[in-house]
Amino acid sequence: MNLIYAHSLASARNFAEHNDFMPGDWKWIQDADVVRQHPRSDIHKVAHWQDHPHREHIDETIERARESHRLGTITEVDAGGGTLGVSGA
Repeated sequence: MNLIYAHSLASARNFAEHNDFMPGDWKWIQDADVVRQHPRSDIHKVAHWQDHPHREHIDETIERARESHRLGTITEVDAGGGTLGVSGA
């Protein structure tokens, strides 16, 4: 599963379409529960992810998942889709 960390569903959908993710292959991280429900998923942080209204809770959940090795790769991408940084779990 690909989890998309974006400030809105529209941004997540645009990223998914741009990367040819099929429906069912990705989910928008709308809250921390999405991260908990999809262990070992890859997370894509897209432009303006920092503006997510539930960022504090999501970041805490991601950190706990990373510490317990229940997370895939975390990739931060810019608006153009290039990789800025990658960290593994």
